[in-house]
Amino acid sequence: MIRHIVLCKVKPNSPMKEIKEKIENLKNEIDVIKHIEVGIDIGYDKTASDFCIITELENEKDLDIYAKHPKHLEVIKFLKNFLTERRAVDYNV
Repeated sequence: MIRHIVLCKVKPNSPMKEIKEKIENLKNEIDVIKHIEVGIDIGYDKTASDFCIITELENEKDLDIYAKHPKHLEVIKFLKNFLTERRAVDYNV
């Protein structure tokens, strides 16, 4: 199992609810996704990212399918309107 985690910072007043919904809806669009969730930061640590995405996929082949999937690329295009920083890590579970 591969866990793909992305940490993002966004511009002020970004539509967090819409961002969360669009990302989590990818589970209904891309069948290789085993699990996906978006966690919106509660604001406790002022140096924290604004939200994280946690995605689980069976293997690296599925990660590649996910990364190149047109629905995923559509969401990335939407997110680019709001992102100021993005970091990712992929690891075996």
